[in-house]
Amino acid sequence: MIVFLSKRLLLAIPTLLVASFLIFSLVHIAPGDPIQVMLGDFQDPELIARLRHEMGLDLPLLQQYFHWLGNIVRGDLGISITVQRGASVTDLILQRFAVTVELAFFSLIIALLIAIPTGIISALRQNKLSDHLSRIIALLGVSIPNFFLGILLILFVGVYLRKPWGAGGYVPLSRGLLKNLAHMFLPAVALGTAYAAIIMRMMRSAMLDAMSQDFVRTARAMGIAPADIVRRDIVKNALIPVVTVIGNSIGYLLGGSIVTETVFRLPGMGNLVIMGVFRRDFPVIQAVVLIIVVVRIAVNLIVDLTYGFLDPRIRYGGER
Repeated sequence: MIVFLSKRLLLAIPTLLVASFLIFSLVHIAPGDPIQVMLGDFQDPELIARLRHEMGLDLPLLQQYFHWLGNIVRGDLGISITVQRGASVTDLILQRFAVTVELAFFSLIIALLIAIPTGIISALRQNKLSDHLSRIIALLGVSIPNFFLGILLILFVGVYLRKPWGAGGYVPLSRGLLKNLAHMFLPAVALGTAYAAIIMRMMRSAMLDAMSQDFVRTARAMGIAPADIVRRDIVKNALIPVVTVIGNSIGYLLGGSIVTETVFRLPGMGNLVIMGVFRRDFPVIQAVVLIIVVVRIAVNLIVDLTYGFLDPRIRYGGER
């Protein structure tokens, strides 16, 4: 496992380099100038040229990239140009990182609480009424965009039921755990529902595949209780492909939080990157997207390591 982990960490370095270059290039190629956004109606060409020179925006793109990469290696994510002029991007992200992680965590919990039991029941009762209902609900969950579901939840809970926590906004943990959870519940439902549908469909397919294997028929022939076969053999083997989907969902949850945080007015990284896009704040956009990439790489590594615990036949040296 140590050798496997070392190889994956070494492979992560060129992956991050390529990703960082793509992020930097695409952000700078996109139309819009942060200096013009910062100055607003006061568009003095001489002042624009001077500010671009002071911020190094007039340098060749490749030189700007290596300068930014060098700062990243030293732990400096840059200085905000327009979102909060002069503020450290690292400080801006740290102020909002906990909100995004909390939203992604609760969204994943809701998705798993819905998907895993529903997928198991759907597979065990294949082609029964509960199976058909589960698949219809999963199809609806995949089809409805999370931002639209979020708007519907706000209209129903915040407007129709007149619940103060249903209208969006954020309450930090320092003001009370219950208030914090109440304001995070609807965003987590809106974001987690779509991923619950995806995980549920994968769980159902994996369960049906595991139930058709020889070891299940052998266990039944030996007289092992059906509940024990489902718990110890079928579910454990079915979780292997599901873990991959769950790992990918974590990355998608971080990306999906951009829209959800905007709809529910949550002060997270998603809301920060939206402000960065509208105000053409290059350092903010680059830093947030790079952090999401790093999280995705770390999660994929954890998923690969989890395989060995779910299936002892897997060996990290390449054998099985």
